Amino acid sequence: MKIALLLLLSIRSTFATSEPMRCACLFDGNDVDNCAVYGVLGDRLKGFPKAEQACLDAYQIKKDAPDPFIMCSSANSFVNALKNGPLQNSGVKFGLGVPYGVFWEESPSNADLPVLKDSIEIDGTAYDCNASQSNCYNAMKPYFESDPIGQKEMRDVCEQMENEVRNARELEQSILRVRICSEYRESAVIETECTSMFNEMESDLESYASLNCGGFGVGSGTRELPSCGEVLSQPSSEASSATKLARLEILAYFLIA
Repeated sequence: MKIALLLLLSIRSTFATSEPMRCACLFDGNDVDNCAVYGVLGDRLKGFPKAEQACLDAYQIKKDAPDPFIMCSSANSFVNALKNGPLQNSGVKFGLGVPYGVFWEESPSNADLPVLKDSIEIDGTAYDCNASQSNCYNAMKPYFESDPIGQKEMRDVCEQMENEVRNARELEQSILRVRICSEYRESAVIETECTSMFNEMESDLESYASLNCGGFGVGSGTRELPSCGEVLSQPSSEASSATKLARLEILAYFLIA
C-alpha cells in the first residue's frame, strides 16, 4: 500500500506541475536577464533562452538593423540620422513633413531613393536647400521636437525601427537554434561560447528528435505572447498529460485497494 501511495505522489509530481512563463525579450535594452525568445516548437508556444552575443559571434550570426535607441533619443539625433545616418536613404523620409508638402521627393534616377527638395517651407519661412542643406535640416529640428504632427511622425518612424531591430534580433536567435540543432545531430563540437545555450536546449532536442532542425527556428508569428509569470495550458497534444494522470491515478487506486 505504501508503494502504491508513493507511486501516486510520483505520478502527480511528473504530470501536474507547470512553470510560469518568462518575460518575453524585447531587445530594447531593458530586458530582464532571464527573458525568453518565444517561438513555436511542434505545436506549442516555447520560451527559448536568449543566446549571449558571444555565442552569436562564434557562429558569425549577425543581422544588421539601425539602432533606434540612439537616433530617437532626441529630435537633434533624429535629424542627424536623416541627414547622414541610418535613415539617409530610407523610404521613411517620404512621409515626413506632411503639413508642409513633405521635405523629400523621389530621386529622378531612382524612385525608391529620397532626395531633399530644392526648397522647403516651415511655419511661413522658406529655406533654400540648394544653397544650404544644413539650414534646411536645422529648420526641421523644432518641427520634430515641438510640433504635434512632427512628434508623431518621428514617433512612428522610431516604432518602425524598433520593430525592425526586434525582428532582426529574433531572426539571429532563430538561426542560432537551428545551427545548434544541426551541430548536435551531426555530432559536431558545439562552440564553447554556446555551451549554456546548448545545455538549455538539450532536453528539447531529445524530446523532438524527429522534428526537422528548421522547426527550432520557427518564431511566435501572430500568437499572443504570455505575460511575465503567466502559466499557460498546454495544447491538446501536450495536454494529454492530464489524461495520463487520470489513468494512472485509477491504476494507483486499484493498487491501493
